[in-house]
Amino acid sequence: MNHAWRRAVAPLVGLLAGGSFLYFAFRTISVETVAASLAGGHWFPAAPAILLGVAVFIGAKARRWRTLLGDPADLPTATLISPVAIGLLFNSLVPHSGELARAVTLQRSQGLAVSGVLMGIAVERLFDFLTVLVFGLVAGGYTEVPPGLVAPLRLLGVLSLGLGSAVLMALLMPGVLSRIVHRLTAWWPARPRHWLQHQVAHALAGLKPLRAAHRLPQAFGWSAVQWASVVWCIYFCAAVPGFTLSTAMSALVLIAIVVIFTLPNAPGYLGSTQVAFLAVLVPLGVGQEQALAASFVYTLLAVVPMMLAGAVALLLGGRRPTLRAAHGASPPNTRG
Repeated sequence: MNHAWRRAVAPLVGLLAGGSFLYFAFRTISVETVAASLAGGHWFPAAPAILLGVAVFIGAKARRWRTLLGDPADLPTATLISPVAIGLLFNSLVPHSGELARAVTLQRSQGLAVSGVLMGIAVERLFDFLTVLVFGLVAGGYTEVPPGLVAPLRLLGVLSLGLGSAVLMALLMPGVLSRIVHRLTAWWPARPRHWLQHQVAHALAGLKPLRAAHRLPQAFGWSAVQWASVVWCIYFCAAVPGFTLSTAMSALVLIAIVVIFTLPNAPGYLGSTQVAFLAVLVPLGVGQEQALAASFVYTLLAVVPMMLAGAVALLLGGRRPTLRAAHGASPPNTRG
């Protein structure tokens, strides 16, 4: 398979998945019915509230990232909003491409090593999974968990355990990991061997801020703010077609969104968002038409503004290619 085909596979699979999800969503409901529900919807004050939630989400995500980067004095949170928005844009086009786009954007503007930044982003995923899992467990104490959501909750638990174990090992035994890499690559040609060892050193350096104990609760706190803002958005999405969600039900929709967004998706998560709302809300007694209408409100007022923010950041972004190690310091000697 040539390079062009490899680049086309992910978007193609995403389009097929999104189309399948949309077909599933509309198999018993007409487009006209949902459109009429939205046309007669109660957009105020729901729309401003959702846009506020989007702004809080981006801001909290940037602030958490700054915490994981070590709070460097020359890297304020405002500087990180642009790469965060760009990452959200790329993720909405091709799932999981946003992490690399965010790291490369920060490297170009601030000179931070991509491998070190990517390690910090991997830790972000751990906080994401843990926070959403906690939200789900708390929500399950207040409302029934739909049967279709039990497996995703277990998956989040498994992912949290696996990723948490890997991060803990890298934090506690960086020298061991470094020696393992050196031994495994000892027979490689010099150029790729030195490149990989260099990247591993930067990646381990990217975990250095987490060795400060106060950063862990800070990062988790900002994760809670970040994902609570999405629960807020989902809650107000229901107000447009005229029904009310409890906070617990909104949190369960969040879990479905997080899980399904990890799969191949059409641009803007079209189809996936609709299935997430339907899969949670219909078993909890919400009508299909109402659940589907609320899902399109989320697409229009949460997903699309994030994409627009990323597009603006991409157009306005500049480059400053001076390379420095993560957190402004040279990678530590992790061989000892």
